[in-house]
Amino acid sequence: MKEQKKILWLRPTTGDNVSIRRERIIEHLEKREFEVTLQNASGRDSLTATIEAIRGDYDIIVGNVRLGLYLGYLLSVLLRIPFVGDVSDPIHQIDHLPSPLYRILEWYEWFVISRADMVVFVYQSSYQEALEKGIVDPVRLPNAVDHERFADPDNDVVKQARDILRENNIDPESQIAIYTGSMVSRYHLAEIGEASEQLPEWEFVFIGEERGAEIHSIVAGRANTHFLGAFDYELIPGFLAHSNLGLCLVDAEQPLKLKEFTAAGLPTLVIPSMQQWYDYDNLIFIDPTPRSIVSAVNSLDGLSVSDRHIDIKENELENWEDISQQYHQIFNQLYDRSG
Repeated sequence: MKEQKKILWLRPTTGDNVSIRRERIIEHLEKREFEVTLQNASGRDSLTATIEAIRGDYDIIVGNVRLGLYLGYLLSVLLRIPFVGDVSDPIHQIDHLPSPLYRILEWYEWFVISRADMVVFVYQSSYQEALEKGIVDPVRLPNAVDHERFADPDNDVVKQARDILRENNIDPESQIAIYTGSMVSRYHLAEIGEASEQLPEWEFVFIGEERGAEIHSIVAGRANTHFLGAFDYELIPGFLAHSNLGLCLVDAEQPLKLKEFTAAGLPTLVIPSMQQWYDYDNLIFIDPTPRSIVSAVNSLDGLSVSDRHIDIKENELENWEDISQQYHQIFNQLYDRSG
């Protein structure tokens, strides 16, 4: 008899040092009786994922959209084990694909969702759409944050971040505007770069993985813009501790960075459409144009790290411990049902 119940969690192949939902959840699940293997499933990794699923003697497969969901369902059918669909992004985020391809993927995704043993939705809008399509018992589990990790970061983490900033010719005591996460073109990073030229007293720091934004071109020739690359997630609270402003001009309902910036006490620039989802006191709603960014940043002129304060408590932000507990309940339910 196996000592632990085994989960294979398939994800799209991404960088290892981005603040991604499943990694945060698994950190907490590892404290429980489930052993979770996180496996890339895109491109050539799909073969490795398939071999792992067949050889690994798993009890449950979890598949993250997009490719983890698509492959995971097929493997669960082949191996006759329960399948959990994890819909962390809505299908319309890939509607830039050629129409015939998008329609095929859209059809197949809802086909898989309707046949999964359980489906978790991160976005309220996706969850509502699932209800309207008659999906049985969908579960809504939003993104979250480990509040203390960001509100009161470890001193060693703060020191390591300070040293990295200095190594990159950034004064930790200067006014720092920070972006963390994937460098995606639709996240208005180019507009932030343009705005930085009119804000020479600020340092603009980008941390994360390049994923099509051409971030090297954005920072090139601009003395106060810096792309530092990706770092272990444990260091992110340290970078935020030295920052004065968060940059989150992301057209998405559940950006992880927004809750992390909020927990860290950072005033944060966000786009107007976010008002339908959030009313945190630290959010500054602006159009994602260089002119609006400059105006908003100038309104914060002279703000020091010690001046930061937002009236939001830990219990107003979802936390990863509670989210992982609900995944734990889902896994136990499916394990008991299949056993």
